[in-house]
Amino acid sequence: MKQVVVGTAGHIDHGKTQLVKALTGIDTDRLREEKERGITIDLGFAHLKLSSDVRVSIVDVPGHERFVRNMVAGASGIDLVLMVIAADEGVMPQTREHLAICQFLGVERGLVALTKVDLVDSDWLEMVRHDVREFLRGTFLEGAPVVATSAVTGEGLEELRDELLRLCLDVPEKGVGASFRMPIDRAFTMKGFGTVVTGTVYSGKVRVGDTLELLPRGLSLRVRGLQVHGEDVEEVGPGSRAAVNLAGVGKEELRRGDVLVSPGTFALSLFVDVSFSLMSQASPLKNWARVRFHWGTAETMGRVKLLDREVLNPGERTLVRIHLEEPVVTAPGDPFVVRSFSPVVTIGGGRILDSNPSSRSIKRRELHGRLSALVGMPDWKRLEFFLLWSEEEGLSPQEAFLKTSRSASVEEVFREVLLRGRGLTLGGRYFYREAVVSLKRRLERTVLTFFDENPLRVFVSREEIQARMGKMDERVFDALLEEVAGDGKILLSSEGISLKASGPSLTSEEERWLEFIKDQFEKAKWSPPSEAQVFERGGIPPNKGRALVKLLLERGDLVRISREILLDRHWAQEMVARVQRHLVQKGELTVGEFKDLLGVSRKYAVPYLEFLDSKGVTRRVGSVRKAKGRGGSGFKD
Repeated sequence: MKQVVVGTAGHIDHGKTQLVKALTGIDTDRLREEKERGITIDLGFAHLKLSSDVRVSIVDVPGHERFVRNMVAGASGIDLVLMVIAADEGVMPQTREHLAICQFLGVERGLVALTKVDLVDSDWLEMVRHDVREFLRGTFLEGAPVVATSAVTGEGLEELRDELLRLCLDVPEKGVGASFRMPIDRAFTMKGFGTVVTGTVYSGKVRVGDTLELLPRGLSLRVRGLQVHGEDVEEVGPGSRAAVNLAGVGKEELRRGDVLVSPGTFALSLFVDVSFSLMSQASPLKNWARVRFHWGTAETMGRVKLLDREVLNPGERTLVRIHLEEPVVTAPGDPFVVRSFSPVVTIGGGRILDSNPSSRSIKRRELHGRLSALVGMPDWKRLEFFLLWSEEEGLSPQEAFLKTSRSASVEEVFREVLLRGRGLTLGGRYFYREAVVSLKRRLERTVLTFFDENPLRVFVSREEIQARMGKMDERVFDALLEEVAGDGKILLSSEGISLKASGPSLTSEEERWLEFIKDQFEKAKWSPPSEAQVFERGGIPPNKGRALVKLLLERGDLVRISREILLDRHWAQEMVARVQRHLVQKGELTVGEFKDLLGVSRKYAVPYLEFLDSKGVTRRVGSVRKAKGRGGSGFKD
């Protein structure tokens, strides 16, 4: 059976709760104060079976401006909105605010119920209809059904049910997603059962008997039972309004805003990188302004770090980092709402771009450039992007999972990166292909340097080389050793690491010349000397020098760019990496940009670009270079 979540919205005392009761027979006002004051303060819940195939969960939200925070919590995760507008009053302040919140939360469908039509005449009703349609112009509710209703006489209720059913049939089925996530909107104790929490399932599935993790507390909890619409079920999935009976936790340990997730999947973060829009009615927003951040059912204070300006003007959109005072459990693509610190009004909202940004320091403009590249990226491209920026650290499966939208498993997403020849796995971590090439090269150089410094040693322990390589996951290091040994560059044995059987026997003078040639090209970076210049500087006979250069080329220490230009292999790899990073961000590369990228003159820039074209890294399109298909590494190992 199709499950659809409908949320009410509208100004205080416009009859939302009465309308829900008339539709479902359920009074959603459950608090004593709500009964006494006749207004909804907190969220209420009801359900309605519209057909044999469609069942609706209704989240009834408060309309009073003091309880908008509860409205935001209730509106998160809904599939469509039932906008309630009283015929005797028309559009009011919270009508406008609730509509803006729904738009920021990504709600795309809905309808309007004009309530209390028994209190107005036909002329007034038509005037209100016209005003409502004008109010909805340019919003996701433009053209939506507007149904005149009365909870007192029953007028329009059948038409409202029919329109709800039609809209529900158009709601797309939700993808299961990779892992379970459900923000909690209510926690209570039920006699004979214990602690029960409710919420809308955002992704994944959970079954009775499964273990879930409660964030941010990190508690491991067993699922004792599950209910949907008061009926016991064995499993719940995306879009369900679920009640979860939990073992091992008391009601007092839970609060609205906590999140139930599959163990070891989602992570907490104290800052998020987002696309943010400031409402046209809001005041200008200054850099580092204190705000209220609403995601899911959680609310926390935070500060907005503008990345490309000092003030965001009303109606503008930009990319920002929000620093939070309490951690949240978001995912890329999640919607959020921002309200001002004081006065407390809705001022904007947007979408999460990176839910777990790196804590490493980065300049604002550089971060803005990275985030700009993320907008609209499919999951596999997002993962490739973050692999590229992770450089030699790579990403663990969980870190990679946190960078995707959770619409598919991270294994499926990484498979797309592999198919395009841009990713590799090493020691259980994911890497951009060129990062593995760089790691292998660094390991080779580290081993060679050790034996250069210790010529009388035959073996070196793995631990000594690992210490020289710096902080690295042990499984990655072991896998890296096997890769380099498989390439024939080193030998592994029970005694440790040794060099491959020596090649040509060189005299001490030839060894000195060889090292001199290597050193000259390594120090020159991307502005290397000619072979003749190196031979002259080192006092090397040309015929000997050419033989030694050939040996260095065979060993892979040098790369021939053109007939006249040789390049140290490390700088060739770094050139490829810089070009690929630039293309991920900008999409194209001019000769001028390339010169700035490496700090070289045109003398070197043109041969380098032609080399990159020939190796499948780039392709020339007019006066610019673009990424060539699936991309290459620039040269073979």
